[in-house]
Amino acid sequence: MRLTTIETTVPIVTTVPTETTEMKKKILEWIKRYLLSDIISTILSLGTAWLIMEQSGDRVLAAFIGSGVASLSFYLLIAFSDVRKSIKQHKQKNKSYKIKSFLIDFRNLIIEFGPAEILDVIAVRPFFMYLIPTLIGNFLLGTFIGKMIADAIFFAIAIIMYELRKRHLD
Repeated sequence: MRLTTIETTVPIVTTVPTETTEMKKKILEWIKRYLLSDIISTILSLGTAWLIMEQSGDRVLAAFIGSGVASLSFYLLIAFSDVRKSIKQHKQKNKSYKIKSFLIDFRNLIIEFGPAEILDVIAVRPFFMYLIPTLIGNFLLGTFIGKMIADAIFFAIAIIMYELRKRHLD
């Protein structure tokens, strides 16, 4: 009598579930979209707030002007990136980038950032950029922490609007 062995292979699934992979892609997309502009605007905001504080001693003025510089620099960088990307896409399709294209890019920015920015500029960012330095007693560190708290709130709203805009308008 002869014994034979039969080998069987059991397939092992090595792929990550689609939802996890999709979420990782989304997070990488958000980081790529927002991180550089946020880093640059943070540096400019902190520098401006520090300068205003040194020159005037007015924490409220430093918080509002620092917030304004953060917003202005952030949106200029995002807008520049979006317009550049849009021009590239138009060239690939052998189309001209005209005023209508610019207005669509502008509309997309308003939809993505409008609600977050209104809340951020009027209340959230100045509040935290004033409160946190006062609570911890270190102006520059407190301003940075206050900005990070405000950023978390801002980006949560902006990301929701970005995803809604992509789903319904792109």
